[in-house]
Amino acid sequence: MESVLPDRPCHARTGALLHDALSRAVVDRVLTAPAGPQDRQMIAGNPSLPPDVVALLAADPDPEVRWHIARRADLGPVERRALVTDPEPDVRRMVARHRDLDHDELRVLAADPDPKVRLSVSLHPTWTEEERAAIDYEVPLDEPFCFYPERLDPRDPEAVRRDALSGHPMLRREAARERTLPPDLVTRLAADDDLGVRVLLAQNQPDVPAALLLRSFLEYTGPERAHLVTRPNFPTDGLAAHADDEDPAVRALAARDPGTPPAAVARLTRDPEPAVRAAFARHPNLPPSLLAELLDDEELAHHAAANPALAEGTLRALVGALPVS
Repeated sequence: MESVLPDRPCHARTGALLHDALSRAVVDRVLTAPAGPQDRQMIAGNPSLPPDVVALLAADPDPEVRWHIARRADLGPVERRALVTDPEPDVRRMVARHRDLDHDELRVLAADPDPKVRLSVSLHPTWTEEERAAIDYEVPLDEPFCFYPERLDPRDPEAVRRDALSGHPMLRREAARERTLPPDLVTRLAADDDLGVRVLLAQNQPDVPAALLLRSFLEYTGPERAHLVTRPNFPTDGLAAHADDEDPAVRALAARDPGTPPAAVARLTRDPEPAVRAAFARHPNLPPSLLAELLDDEELAHHAAANPALAEGTLRALVGALPVS
């Protein structure tokens, strides 16, 4: 209601325009005398917006307003048809996700000049696999392939299976994130030819092969790469083979291998990369004489003090040297 809506831009006004049920008087005031330049954008996504205002904002001169309208689940056919040919690619890309698109709208979007629009509409659930394959979409490889929290509402298992068996890599990526994938689909997606599918599977499945975890770490260099080494099945044996890799993160893997030779461990405590030096200062195969030296090294002393190969007498001496608070 107008009586409780702040008359100036603030968090309370933003929250109300985005989420609260809005009276017609509030909607009309936003349209005629907005308190800030983003007021129309905010109400454009509000579920309580009347249909006539949805239709009005679908033709708003601000593309951000039209983008928010294109996200609405209650978009009418007239507004939807107009947004399918909107001049802004981002608006067309958003409306391409609308589940109620008819065949003509799908066909227009599938031939859109913008590759992101074609990619968005290629994921539409009404396509057959043959129709989907005929769309000239481009699969991005520069996206982050990360760990995702488990869904509060699990997807239908049959829908997940369809995605996992699809010829579209983006649908297989979506399936790879599901925690409840049956073993046959885990095996299938672990051998997928798309990097994103393999890494998302490795990042999110509770039980994946050690070989996939290692391969994913070696091939993927994007955000949350380090999360892969925290997975329960990440291997340790055999990682010494990567001690001379050009990638510092891969060289550091050898510090996880209990069989890395002492000479390699000693050499890598002098690696150009600080994280590699720190990792190997903790390795139990570090020669005792060098371990003693590192306890006096300003940079590596704390890491060396965590080395499990420290003798009991050395540990007691270190504890005894701690300042008393």
